[in-house]
Amino acid sequence: MAIGEIFLSAIVSVLITKLASGNLMEFLRRLGIDAQLKEWHTKLLMIKAVLTDAENKQTENEAAKVWLNDLEDLAYDLDDLLDELNTEALQRELKEKKDRTGMVRKLIPTCCTNFSFTDFMFDRGITSKLKDISDRLEFLTNHISILNLVENVRGRSDKTGKRLQLTSVVEESEVYGRKHDERKILDLLLRVESNDGPLLVIPIVGMGGIGKTTLAQLVYNDEILQGKFDLKAWVWVSDEFDALKITKTILKQVSSERRDDDDDLNMLQVALKETLSNKRFLMVLDDVWNEKYGDWDILSRPFLAGKSAQHSLEAKTFDVRPDLRKIGESVIRRCVNLPLAVKAVGGILRTKDSPTEWEGVLNSEVWIAEEHGEVLPALKLSYQYLPPQLKQCFAYCAIIPKGFYFLKSELVYYWMAEGFLQQSQEQRPMEEIGSDYFDELLARSFFQKSTFRTSRFFMHDLINDLAMCVAGEKCLRMYDMVKDNLQYKISGKVRHLSFIRHYYEPYHRFDFVNRIEHLRTFLPLPKMMQRDVRFFTTQRVFGEILPKLYCLRVLVLHGYEIYVLPSSIGDLRHLRYFDLSRTLLKWLPDSLTTLCNLQVLNLEGCSRLAKLPACIGNLTTLRHLNIANTDALHELPQGISQLKNLQTLSKLIVCESGGLKIKDLRNFSHLKGEISIEQLQNVVNVQEATDARLRYNPSLNKIRLIWSSEFDESRNEILELNVLDALKPHENLSSLEIEFYGGAKFSSWIGDLSFSKLTKISFKFCENCTTLPALGHLPSLKDLDIRGMDKVKLIGSEFYGNVCYGESPFPSLEILTFEDMPEWEEWHGLAPEGEHAIEIPKLRKLHIGGCPKLVMLPVLFFPSLHELSVEYCNEVVLNCMHNLTSLTNLKLKEILGLTSVSKAFKQFPLKLEHFEIDDCEDLATLWPSESIVQRLVNVQIVSVRRCPKLLSIQEIGVLPVIGSLVIEDCASLELFPNNMSAYTSLGIRNCPSLKMMITLEDCRTSLESLSIGSWTNLNLTNLMGCLHNYSSLTRLRIVYCNDLESFPQDGLLTPNLRDLVIMFCQNLKSLPDRMEQLLSLETLQVDCCPSLTESFPQGNSPPNLTQLSIFNCEKLKPLKEWGLHKLKSLHSFSHSGGYPELVSFSKNDNDQYYMLPQSLTQLCFYDLPNLETLSNGFQNLTSLRHLKVHNCPKLVALPSEDQLVSLWSLDIFDCPLLEKR
Repeated sequence: MAIGEIFLSAIVSVLITKLASGNLMEFLRRLGIDAQLKEWHTKLLMIKAVLTDAENKQTENEAAKVWLNDLEDLAYDLDDLLDELNTEALQRELKEKKDRTGMVRKLIPTCCTNFSFTDFMFDRGITSKLKDISDRLEFLTNHISILNLVENVRGRSDKTGKRLQLTSVVEESEVYGRKHDERKILDLLLRVESNDGPLLVIPIVGMGGIGKTTLAQLVYNDEILQGKFDLKAWVWVSDEFDALKITKTILKQVSSERRDDDDDLNMLQVALKETLSNKRFLMVLDDVWNEKYGDWDILSRPFLAGKSAQHSLEAKTFDVRPDLRKIGESVIRRCVNLPLAVKAVGGILRTKDSPTEWEGVLNSEVWIAEEHGEVLPALKLSYQYLPPQLKQCFAYCAIIPKGFYFLKSELVYYWMAEGFLQQSQEQRPMEEIGSDYFDELLARSFFQKSTFRTSRFFMHDLINDLAMCVAGEKCLRMYDMVKDNLQYKISGKVRHLSFIRHYYEPYHRFDFVNRIEHLRTFLPLPKMMQRDVRFFTTQRVFGEILPKLYCLRVLVLHGYEIYVLPSSIGDLRHLRYFDLSRTLLKWLPDSLTTLCNLQVLNLEGCSRLAKLPACIGNLTTLRHLNIANTDALHELPQGISQLKNLQTLSKLIVCESGGLKIKDLRNFSHLKGEISIEQLQNVVNVQEATDARLRYNPSLNKIRLIWSSEFDESRNEILELNVLDALKPHENLSSLEIEFYGGAKFSSWIGDLSFSKLTKISFKFCENCTTLPALGHLPSLKDLDIRGMDKVKLIGSEFYGNVCYGESPFPSLEILTFEDMPEWEEWHGLAPEGEHAIEIPKLRKLHIGGCPKLVMLPVLFFPSLHELSVEYCNEVVLNCMHNLTSLTNLKLKEILGLTSVSKAFKQFPLKLEHFEIDDCEDLATLWPSESIVQRLVNVQIVSVRRCPKLLSIQEIGVLPVIGSLVIEDCASLELFPNNMSAYTSLGIRNCPSLKMMITLEDCRTSLESLSIGSWTNLNLTNLMGCLHNYSSLTRLRIVYCNDLESFPQDGLLTPNLRDLVIMFCQNLKSLPDRMEQLLSLETLQVDCCPSLTESFPQGNSPPNLTQLSIFNCEKLKPLKEWGLHKLKSLHSFSHSGGYPELVSFSKNDNDQYYMLPQSLTQLCFYDLPNLETLSNGFQNLTSLRHLKVHNCPKLVALPSEDQLVSLWSLDIFDCPLLEKR
C-alpha cells in the first residue's frame, strides 16, 4: 500500500507552490539565493513526477521505501526553512511600513530592527541549512534513475469548458435507438411506483455526448408517467455541485412559495422535506460531475420524506445492477462482515460504476499485504482511495486518542496551522476548505458524530488504529511517559505530539521533548471529565522547554496555572495556533506580537487577563481572536482595528476614552459567527453605533449587546434606545442576547418578521422596560429567555405578534424561561380581554421562577412539554397548565400556597418520571388521591426537601418502578413507604418525627447507594438487619448521627461496597468489625468522630483500600499501631488533627521500620502539633508524587532531596520552622 503519499503528494505540491511565490522570490533575490531555490523548484517538479511510481513500489522495494522516507524528512525540513524565510520577509515588510510612521522602535523588537541580511543568514544558520537541503535534494534526484522511477501517466484534466445548460424539453421525433433503454428505466420507475418500497436512484453513466441527457428527457416526458408522480423537477447541476442552489431550484419547481432570497440550506431543506412529505416524486439531476458522496448525502436528505426511501447505492439487493452482485458479495466477505469495514469500502464503491472498477477494489494488493496486520485491509483500502490532501489531514488525526471527542472547528484550525489547507484560485477561506475536508472524511466514515455530545465527533477504535498506522513515526500519543519509560524509545522524526494530562506534571515528564527538535504540534489533552479543571506544572516547562521548540505550529496550554509567559515565546516564529484559554495570565508579553504567522489566539476564560499588548496590530495574519469570558479585560487596544483578516472577535468592549471603538467594527469585513459588544453605556454618539454597520454583515449571526449592570443617574433611556436602533443587525441573525439595557422599550426591529432565522432570544435585567416586544410570530424561534424584567407587570396579546386568533404562537419554540420578574401580575392570551387558551405546540422545556405576583394567566396547553420547573411562584401558575401529556420531569420550589401536588394541577401529568419538590412550607401531602398514584407507572426518581408540614410519603410505596428516593429536612414527617423493594438509591436526612420502624430488607438485593443523616436513635442493626447480605450496595454515607455508637455485630454484610463515608458521629466508638471481608472497599473517609478509638478493629483492614482519609478523630490509637504498611493498594492517605505523640514516621528512630505503605502516591497531613520531621520513615515511599503539609508548627525537616525531586507537587502551608529550599 502506498502509504508515503499520506504526506508527500500534498506537501510536495505545497512546496512547489511556495517556491514559485512572487513575494518570496523578491526577498530571496535580496538575499542572493533566488537561483538556488529556483533549482530546488525544478528538482521538486522532477520528484513529483515519479512520486506515484515510488509509492507503488515501496511495498516490495525497500530502496524505494527508504527513498520516500528520506524525501518526507527533507520535505518537512524544507518547509521549515521556507517558513523561516517567509517569516523574515514578513517581519521586514512590517518594519518598512512602520518606518514610515515612526513607530518601529516601539513595535518591533531590537533583534529584528537591526538585522542585516548577512546577520540573518549567519545567526539563523540559513547558509548551512541551504547547503544541507541542496545536498539531500541532489541525492534524491540522482536516485530517480537508480531506482528506475518513471513519470506518472498524465490523467485527464478535471477542467472542462463552460457547457450549455440543457432542459427537460426534447423533440422525440429526432431521437433514434433509445427505446430499449427508455423502457428499462420506465420499468424500474413503475416497479417502485406500484409499491411503497424505498426510493430508487438510477444513475445514467457514460462518456460525454453519448446521449445521457436525451435519454433522461425521454423518460421524464413519457406519457406513461403522467399522473404517476405527485411532483416532478429537473435540475441542471454541471461542475459545481452546490447543494444550496440545487435545493432552491427543486423547491422552486415543486412549490409555489417564493424563496429567492433565502440562502439558509437548513430552512430550504426543511421546506422541501415538508413539500415532499408522503408524496411520490421524480427528480432528474442532469450533468452531474461531482463524485463526493457527502455532497449527495446532504442534498438527498429531504427526499427521504416521500413515500419512497431507498438509495440504490445502499440497497440490500443488486436488482438494479446484477452484474455487480458477485463482486459485491466477495467484497463483503473480505470485510469479514464487519459493518464499519463494509461502510468504509462502500464509500469507495459509491464512486465506481463499472465491474472492472469494482474488481480493481476487490483485487487490490492491500487485502493480501495486510491480511495478517493489525489494521483491517478494508479500512486501509478506504484510506488508499482518499485524495492526497485528505490523506494528509486524516493521518494527522493519529494524535487523537481512542475514545476522545473532538470539535470540528478545533481540528480544522490545527490543519490550517500545519499548512494542510491551501487556498484555491477562487480564494475560498481556509476554514471553508477545512470544513469541506472534514465533511468528506465524515461522509466516508473516518469520523463519527457523537450521539450524546452533539457538537463533538470521534473516531472508531479501528479507524484510530488506521490513523496510527499511516502516520508512522510522525505522530506520537503519550499517556504516561514516566511510567512506561517511553522517553528513551521516541524517534527524532516525531513532528506531532499529544498527551493525556495529569493534574500535576513535573518538569522531568517533558525531558524527552528536547530530543524532538522539529516538533510542530504540542497538544495536551484532558481526560473525559477534566475539561474545566486547572492543571499544574513548573514554570520551567514554559520558560526552558517550550521556547526551544522553534518549529511549533500548534501550541496548546489550555487550563494550565500559568501566571506569566516568558518573553522568549516570541522566538516561536512558525507558530500559527496558540491556545492559552483558562490560564491565569494577567497580561501577554510584547514579544508575542512578533509572531507574524499567528492565525488563532485563544484567550477564552482567562479570568485575570487585564490587558492585551498595545502592538497587537502587528499580528496581521490573525484570523481568530477568542477573548470570551475575560471579565477582568475592560479595554481593547486600538491596534486590533488593523487586523483586517479577523473572522472571530468574540468580544468588543466600548471604552469611555481610548481603545477600540464600536465604529471600528466596520473594519472587520470578514467577521463571522458570534460577538459580544459590551459596556454600551459608553456610546455617547449614536453615529458611532451606526458606523459599526452591523446590518451589512450577513455572517455575524450571533450577537450579544451588553450595557453596565449599574443603573445610576448617568444612564440615558432615550440615548440607549437610539443606540439599540442603530445596532440593528443583518437579517441572517440566529441568536440575539440583550443584557442590562436601560431603555424603556425595545427597538422596533426586534421581533420584526424579517428576522425569520432567529432561533434564540434572551433579555436579561433590562430593568426599565415595561413591555416585551412581539415575538410569537417568529417562525424559527426555539429558545426564549426572559430574566430580571423588574418593571413588566403585564404580558399581553402584543407579545404574540401577528398571530391570528385560533393559531398557535411560537410555532417552533422548544425552551421558554421567565425568571426574576417580581412585578409581573398578568399573562394574557391572544385576545386583549378575558382569559383565553394559549398552545405552544413544540415547547419542550419551561421554567418560571421568581414571579410571586403572577396570578392571572390564560389556560396553557403544552402537549410536547418534557421538563417543567416552577420556583417562587403562586400555586395559580400550576392550576393553569393543561394537556401535560408528555411531561416527564417536574421540579417545584417555594410554591406559595401549595398544600397538595396533585391538587395543584387540573390534569396531573401521568407520564412523570422525575419529581423534585423543595421549600414548600404549606405542603401537607404529595398525592392524596390513590387513583392518581396508581397511574404514575413511570416515576423513577422522587426528591422531597424542606417541606416542614409534610406528614406522610407512604403513597410513594405504590409507585411500581421507583428506584431513587431522597427525603431531607421534613420536620413533621411521620410515615414512610412500606414497600421499597425496587430502590437502588435512598437518602434520608433530618426527619426527626419519623415514628415507624424502617427496614431496608425489601431492597437488600437492589440498593446501590444509601445516605443517612441526622437520624435520631439510629440503629443500623434494626435498619439493615444482621443476617442479610446487601449484595448491590456500593456506597454508604452516614453523617450527623450522634446516637450511633456501633455497627452491626458481624460487621457490614456488603461484599461489593466501594465507598464508605462516616462524618460527625459524636458517639461512634468503633468502625465495623471484619473489615477484611470488604474486598471491594476502595475509599474510606472518617471525619469528626471524637469518640472513635480504633481505626480497624482486630487490626483487620480492607485489603484493597486505595484512598483513606481520617480527620479530627483525636482518641484514635497512635498511627504506628494502625498497620497501614499492610495496605498494599493504598495510593492516597490524608490525616488531620490529634496525635501529640507523633514526632516522625519511624519507630524509635529505626529507619528500617516503615509506618506507611510503599504504594502511596499522595500524602496529606494537617494540624499535627508535634510532628518534627518527614526525613525518617519515608525512604520506602518511592512512588510518592504529591505531598501536602499544613499547620505543623514544629516541622523542621522534609524528605530527602532525591524524594523531593521526584515529587510532582509539594504544598506547604503554616509550617514556620521550615526553611525555604
